[in-house]
Amino acid sequence: MMHILRSFFAPSLTARLTRRTLAIVAAGFLLLLIILQVQYLLVRDTLRDRGLRAQAADIAAHVRVDPENGVSVDLPATLEAAYGRPDRQYVFFVLDGGGQVLASSHGGGEPLASLPEPDGDPFFSHADFAKRGAYYGVTVPLEGVTPPLYLQVAQGSSHPDVLADTLVEEFLERSWAFLLLLAIAIASVTIWTVRQSLAPVTRLSVMARNIGPTSLDRRLPEDNLPSEITPLVHAVNTSLQRIESGYRREREFTANAAHELRTPLAVLKANIETLSSLDELPQLIEELADLERLVTQLLRLAQADNLVLRPDEEADLHAVALAVARQLGPVALAEGKSIELTGEEKPVRVRGHADFLALALRNLVENALAHTPRGSGVEIRVGADRSLAVIDEGPGVPAADAARIFERFVRVKPGAYKGAGLGLSIAQRVAAVHGGGIEVGREPGRGAVFTLRLPGNPPFSAP
Repeated sequence: MMHILRSFFAPSLTARLTRRTLAIVAAGFLLLLIILQVQYLLVRDTLRDRGLRAQAADIAAHVRVDPENGVSVDLPATLEAAYGRPDRQYVFFVLDGGGQVLASSHGGGEPLASLPEPDGDPFFSHADFAKRGAYYGVTVPLEGVTPPLYLQVAQGSSHPDVLADTLVEEFLERSWAFLLLLAIAIASVTIWTVRQSLAPVTRLSVMARNIGPTSLDRRLPEDNLPSEITPLVHAVNTSLQRIESGYRREREFTANAAHELRTPLAVLKANIETLSSLDELPQLIEELADLERLVTQLLRLAQADNLVLRPDEEADLHAVALAVARQLGPVALAEGKSIELTGEEKPVRVRGHADFLALALRNLVENALAHTPRGSGVEIRVGADRSLAVIDEGPGVPAADAARIFERFVRVKPGAYKGAGLGLSIAQRVAAVHGGGIEVGREPGRGAVFTLRLPGNPPFSAP
């Protein structure tokens, strides 16, 4: 019993719905009783009048008129018990044509009311009878009796709601068991209905509880669910998809970083151990620079993976392109190459992070410089359609490698240039966070063209 009470008053959704549903049912019962009470008040007088006429008919059937012995009333036991009650709840009088009492239930010598007019109201009320309170009655003629006689029947009360009390008492005496069973049945059906309706939520909560870091590939079923729950389940599955993608990227990043760092560290350690003269220091410094470049790229990739845009962030693509051209211009000149800035000269504003957009563009330009021969140049073209195109003079990107070049630590031609194969991955990640992407193509008469396109309204969270 205590367990049932604790479950009923628990803060769970099932308990709350059960309590509210039962409260609604109880309120419905109360409203029904109020309606019945109002209906009773509307028909009370009619019911009382009908009851009095029925009582008069019952007594009239037992009135005997004898010319020698006069008028007598021989009631059966049930009526005798009712009309013989000491509290005089029910009384009757047999009257002659002059209104004189010929017989009565309690030997009374005075009628409760005078005889009505031929077309008058037969019903009457008596404010006080024998100091026992108010009485309400009817006077009807006895049929088939000569000279004419009248029967006067009345019922009294110690309070005005005796009829209602009688009806309620009789109703409860006969129907209390049915009402109890009905209440239990309604409560049982309500609890069962609520539990069955929330069963999908319970099953989903159990399934969701079992999803952990080792089982992020699981998804909650979206079939045969209530329409109110389906959007929530879909949102949870979408979140799980994002979490799984993030975990996968983190695992891949950790594994690839460990792999990429192991080799240069091993080489550096071996060179240090076998260092015999200071003449070998430039080679060690170059190896340290390569290692520093790799660590920097790894940190930038981690930052790009965790980048979240704010709604108020704004960048100018022309300013971004100009800054990258100025930064990498000396590097290009040192290699016998050039950087040209073309396209829009006025501000091209987008919602985005200026520093990370510059990082993405710088990686694209560095990649283009690595594939551009000496004596040629790289073009940075700013588009009015919120795009940044980087065009080189190299051999271009084969169609078979167009998708692979954006994978992390992938180098199509490992010996062609220095790097860990992270630059294009970082650029693509930055574009994705801004809601855009990078297209790879070929410029007629020239080399490869990488176009970073941004939407007018990017999302404000990492996809």
